Amino acid sequence: METQTVNKQIAELLEAMNEALNKQRWRRMPALHTRLMTLFNAYCASQPPEALKARLRQAYGEIIARRSERAALLQARMEKHRQQREGVLAYSLVNILSEQP
Repeated sequence: METQTVNKQIAELLEAMNEALNKQRWRRMPALHTRLMTLFNAYCASQPPEALKARLRQAYGEIIARRSERAALLQARMEKHRQQREGVLAYSLVNILSEQP
C-alpha cells in the first residue's frame, strides 16, 4: 500500500471522527475506529509505523480530551438541571401547603 494513500485515508478517517464528535454522532465512532485500526495494521505490515503511531497518539489524545470535556460539560448541565428541578419541586410543595386551610 502506498504511504501517501494510507496517510490520506488516515487523515480522512481522523477528520470523520472529529466531525462525528462535533455533530454528536456517537454511534459512528466505533466503526470509524475499527476502519482506522484496520488501515493502521495494513500499513504496519508494509512499513515501520513509528511516525504514524505518534500521529495517531496525538489525534486520539485530542479526541479523548474533547470527549472528556464534553462529558464534564454534560454532567455539569445535568447537575444544574437536577438542582433546578428540586427547587421547583420544593417551591410547589410550599405553595400547596400554604394554600391548604
